[in-house]
Amino acid sequence: MLYAAYGSNLDHARMLGRCPGATPLGAALLPGWRLAVNRFATIERDGAAAVPIGLWRITEQHRRALDIAEGVALRIYRAVMLDIDGHGPALTYVEQRLRPGPPSDAYVAHLRQGYADFALDGAALDEALARWSIASRRVM
Repeated sequence: MLYAAYGSNLDHARMLGRCPGATPLGAALLPGWRLAVNRFATIERDGAAAVPIGLWRITEQHRRALDIAEGVALRIYRAVMLDIDGHGPALTYVEQRLRPGPPSDAYVAHLRQGYADFALDGAALDEALARWSIASRRVM
């Protein structure tokens, strides 16, 4: 099964800690979605955007571990299958319960490490972090 990571599970060390034996397959773009960062990362529909993702080959056991890590039973994230152009269907997770930021420095470090691990363009991450920063200033 394919898993499309866009957040902290891009970080190879973090993902392999959660899913030992998962195999990183490379990067892709997910059109029609954009990255958003509150306390944690999620993706949101946006027809004008495309979010960079890292693809992993995972097993059913890995999926169960990810469901736990992403809080599926608690309805924090929901598992969805998305079609990744040129790769077919892939599992990912979309936040259901907004948890306001800010993201911790350690969490942002996982995001940045993951972008480096998959050699992704960091522009989408920088934009998502900037949107959070601007939105948080409006609330204050």
